[in-house]
Amino acid sequence: MKIEIAVVIGLTVGLGTSFATTTDALTISSSGESCTIYDNASSPNVSVGGGCAGLIGDLDPITGTDFVAGTIDGWTISNSSGTSASPSDVPIGLGANSLTATCSGALGVGCSTEALDIQFSDINFSPANPSFITGYSVTSLSGSGSTSESAYYSNSNTLFEETTLIGTVGPLIAVSAGTATGGVGSVAPYSLTLDQTFAADTSGAAVAYGVSGQVSSVPEPGAVVLFGTVLVLCTSKLRRRRA
Repeated sequence: MKIEIAVVIGLTVGLGTSFATTTDALTISSSGESCTIYDNASSPNVSVGGGCAGLIGDLDPITGTDFVAGTIDGWTISNSSGTSASPSDVPIGLGANSLTATCSGALGVGCSTEALDIQFSDINFSPANPSFITGYSVTSLSGSGSTSESAYYSNSNTLFEETTLIGTVGPLIAVSAGTATGGVGSVAPYSLTLDQTFAADTSGAAVAYGVSGQVSSVPEPGAVVLFGTVLVLCTSKLRRRRA
């Protein structure tokens, strides 16, 4: 039996926007394979377990946006991207996106039994904030699957350092949304990391996700409205794309 899994995540920051940062990086992993792609090839790709053999990037020349495509551990990544606003984290610091990820393979092999993990991270965020907010929404879900997002900051200002948990949203198993706040004690400059996981349906049935996620400092009341508006716009864009 074949299993096909699609992951769709909406952009949270316009891809046409150019930011000063080129220090952002995107890691895609499944099972023992992992690959890290740096923005505009500012650093060499890092391969763990041969994970980079089937992946290429950064395919987007815009600074602050990292775009990856290819295959890893049976997953086919047609469009996985993240956008960073470093050094600012208002109204959104990081948005992590995986527009299309598919899994086709016999049960018990590769991606049919292993979750896909996508991490997006950047450094040099400032100023220090009393706390942060992360939002995650599932805009569409068919089949039996679950997805979660965790956000972290680190005063070590190191990529992918998950020192202090800001919050976790999920696991979500249906169309729904949530936010989490936390992460007291940041000292500028600090790094931010979004970590999203997508479960395979080990029964062999197809599952498809549509999601949107981001992290920022806890905004002023007016900016809270903007934060919610971004989620609504992402949902609308996803639905138009699917249509």
